[in-house]
Amino acid sequence: MQTRSKLRTQATKVTTEEPTGHHCGFRVLGILLLTLFMVSLVLNRTFLNQRFVTREMTSSTLENQLLDEVDSGMAQYGLPSKMLTKHDTDHIVRTVVRQAFAGEQLKVNLQPVTNQLAGQADSELSQFGISTSLLPAGSTAAITDSVNSAVNSRINTPQVTAVINGLQVAKTITNVVWVVSGLGVIIMIGWALLGHHLLTSFSWITTVALLFSGLLVAVAGRLIPQLAQAAPDFSAFAVQCATDFQKVATGWLGLLAIVAVICWGLRLIRSLWR
Repeated sequence: MQTRSKLRTQATKVTTEEPTGHHCGFRVLGILLLTLFMVSLVLNRTFLNQRFVTREMTSSTLENQLLDEVDSGMAQYGLPSKMLTKHDTDHIVRTVVRQAFAGEQLKVNLQPVTNQLAGQADSELSQFGISTSLLPAGSTAAITDSVNSAVNSRINTPQVTAVINGLQVAKTITNVVWVVSGLGVIIMIGWALLGHHLLTSFSWITTVALLFSGLLVAVAGRLIPQLAQAAPDFSAFAVQCATDFQKVATGWLGLLAIVAVICWGLRLIRSLWR
């Protein structure tokens, strides 16, 4: 027959043990929400981020391909490609990326280049006592409009339009997932606090979500270059983007790893304290 002290000891153990069985569904939901939050966060900081895309394009061969299209449009009017400097090209890329993220049709303005050509023409003709001011009014503006029209018609292809439309859809879906999953995680944190199982649940939630998120990032990093093999002109750009994507993702996953370590550490300290 058990004594009263033994009965009290057993009762204390029962009350201090953390119930885990009915928290299984809670943890599964938490893992799903946190994984979706991390994936959408990484996408918003990389491929769906205007600064990231601009930086990738200005430091890749894709900028040269865009420059070739601009040069082809300018060549129709006998304008030399050497007129475009690195600064001019970067400005064109920034403009194109900004317009694409805004869902607008791409419009490149080459007026600074035509103005520079007009200045050179003035300088050369002045040696013979001739000025471009003798030309009909509005002729320079007409040339600028024609050059811009020729260039823009070459870069506004159906494929580019499809990419812009797809970008808008991807941004909308990702932002919705990011907000909903983020709010869900916050609600679950409050729920776990009230249920006195925050560390027990979120030590597992953060760890498993970290593994799933890391796996998805690794798969995406390997899949992106393979998908670009069908378009050799973009293969080098795809490899560069995949590498930088993984670098950015690793930073955010590192923060999640720190949170997971803190949860497990506090849980260990609490178990030793008892």
